[in-house]
Amino acid sequence: MLLSLTTQQTIAVNCYGSGEPIIFVNGFGSYQEIWAGQIATTIKAKFTVITWDYRGQGASLGEPATSLDQLADDLAALINQLQLQRPILIGHSMGCSVIWNLRQRHPEIAIKAEILVDQSPKMINTVTWPYGFVGIDETNWQTTYARRPQIKETLHGFREDVFEQFNHAKQAHPFDRAACLSLLKNHVCADWRATALAETVPVYFISARQSPYYRPGYGKWIAQQNRRTTEILVPNCGHDIMAEVPAAFNHALLNVLTVLRAY
Repeated sequence: MLLSLTTQQTIAVNCYGSGEPIIFVNGFGSYQEIWAGQIATTIKAKFTVITWDYRGQGASLGEPATSLDQLADDLAALINQLQLQRPILIGHSMGCSVIWNLRQRHPEIAIKAEILVDQSPKMINTVTWPYGFVGIDETNWQTTYARRPQIKETLHGFREDVFEQFNHAKQAHPFDRAACLSLLKNHVCADWRATALAETVPVYFISARQSPYYRPGYGKWIAQQNRRTTEILVPNCGHDIMAEVPAAFNHALLNVLTVLRAY
């Protein structure tokens, strides 16, 4: 379905199943089809599952977002218009930044938990922060953030059935990367460590042990200072855990959802 946010912005939303709500939040330049490997599993577990495309991307209409504030506002509008009560938010990559921004920008929106997939809360590496994006630091980020990473995002590629759906969406709605560079810059510059440390709901970092983008440890760093945080490392995969090894990701996800049932 199409959900109107403003007279110029309409987002494409899909809802599946029934039960407690889960909202999947995409990464930069991604499509809601990247979560294809999770739909059946979460429906069977008795959840209402919501996937969506960012404004101006995928099947959504309007101009692409230029800031995380816009996407956080869109997520807030989606939650309010669908009248979702305490949804579980699951973000991948930049989708985690959208969730952190929502928590900072819209404290009035109650959520049940956050599940954050392969994303550090601070992208720029420093002498005291080694968990940022590989190869980006304070001396070079302004000249490198706009370049496409020259490393393979996955170890083995997407599972075939997920790739077919994702690629179909990609071919139907090519991503305009140049139009979204200001959004990417916003993502790269952001520092969500204080937001993550202050979180009052359960947070689970599901990270790839062999992620080409981030070294493991940021989830543990936060967990050491916020007892509501748990780090889960998934082996034998790259950045797109849920699309590359859906079975392993779903196993971890179901374990988390079982714990959250009682929360």
